Amino acid sequence: MARRRFFVDQVRHQRAEISGDDAHHLTRVLRVERGQQYEVSDNQRAWLATVTEAHKSRVVFELGAVVEPKPTPVSLALYLALIKFDHLEWVVEKGTELGVESFHFVVAARSERGLDKAAERRIERWRKIAMEASQQSRRDRLPVLHEAIRFRDSVKRAQGHRVFLEEAGAPPLLRALPSENHVSLLIGPEGGWTDEERRTASDAGWAPASLGPTILRAETAAIAAISVVTAAYL
Repeated sequence: MARRRFFVDQVRHQRAEISGDDAHHLTRVLRVERGQQYEVSDNQRAWLATVTEAHKSRVVFELGAVVEPKPTPVSLALYLALIKFDHLEWVVEKGTELGVESFHFVVAARSERGLDKAAERRIERWRKIAMEASQQSRRDRLPVLHEAIRFRDSVKRAQGHRVFLEEAGAPPLLRALPSENHVSLLIGPEGGWTDEERRTASDAGWAPASLGPTILRAETAAIAAISVVTAAYL
């Protein structure tokens, strides 16, 4: 059975600790106790760790052997148009489990009004969701979550091979992927892209791709596309 992994702010003198509400969760919900072994990561390296103190407000680990990192088949950046937050949070959670390296939230023309302002207050919650999903899936590093920016700015910032999802008629996503394993993936809002956004993306070097003839909800399209991309490089 795989050991649980916890992320910590820092490691000093082969020791690490978790405090506050997170420590309370470990001791009261997960029942962490002194002498138990887990894995601890500072978001750079991971170690086998033994609990030396387990209190309501503080859990201390003594670090042992370094845990070898897992291979990363693809460097995937997800550019996701702002959608209803319960659906967006589900994408953050599952996208983290599937290996997305960075999330970039995009204010598209057809994103619901007001989501951009509300997103400013939610970003820390989304980062917490990503951390919990990272621990559950035993990722080596946490994904980076960027604050929401306008569509035109977002498409210019992307690196690697850039693909934006379109409806049926565009080339299948699998065929649109290059041999290089550095991919940026752009997912639109429920209402789809405007013609102007399509032109802007194309001018910035984004290639259209499709997941097939059916119309998918934005969160379904995001997870399906992430799965296709990651599987293509295994």
